[in-house]
Amino acid sequence: MFVVATFALLVGCAGVPERPDGESASVPWPGFAPPKPGETTYRVDPAASRLRIRVDPEGPMARLGHSHVIGGNAISGTVVLNGKHESTRLDLSIDASALDVDRPEWRAAEGLETELDDAAISGTRANMRGERVLDVANHPEISIRSLSVDGPAWLPDVTARIRLRGEIREVVVPIAVERTERRLIASGAIDLLQSDFGIQPFSTAGGALRVSDRMRIRFRIVADLARNE
Repeated sequence: MFVVATFALLVGCAGVPERPDGESASVPWPGFAPPKPGETTYRVDPAASRLRIRVDPEGPMARLGHSHVIGGNAISGTVVLNGKHESTRLDLSIDASALDVDRPEWRAAEGLETELDDAAISGTRANMRGERVLDVANHPEISIRSLSVDGPAWLPDVTARIRLRGEIREVVVPIAVERTERRLIASGAIDLLQSDFGIQPFSTAGGALRVSDRMRIRFRIVADLARNE
């Protein structure tokens, strides 16, 4: 699901602070049980699914900066249901190399100006995919696995872990769910901090112009009943 981001850490200009002695605050990565007899398996349709991540400038000189919107048809994975929340589980991934930035239609949907300099967009895209941010060459996927699902079937809270650049963080995401005989649609939004994944947001002019640590992630995941169901 999602999530995410999840996750994308987006901002075109950022640095990664070093952790002393290789220390990591990551939590363990959970396993994922394969589907069992009687359970229903859905496969995510990347072309029909949507991911949007927004980051904004902040500080006294924020008016001199630009908001950015990251997204793409990058989500794939599996959702397993058996009618009981405690057995519902998700195993999702985001293709980091498929993430793009500032397409005019995305910016229009966010109420932002749609005309940006092509060179600035290219630079943001390259920095986002580069070693200092997503490091796509060494970490081509962002992974998401659920731990538990609680609440009503139409708006459950999903507790999941996100793995990005080797860092793992746990989140709780409320998700609106629509289900038909052969299709599952999950939609939601969550705020994450770049610094939680070891990313130091860009800052200049003594902090008077900086990229907000907080990023807003919206997603719509469409999954179809697996062929063997």
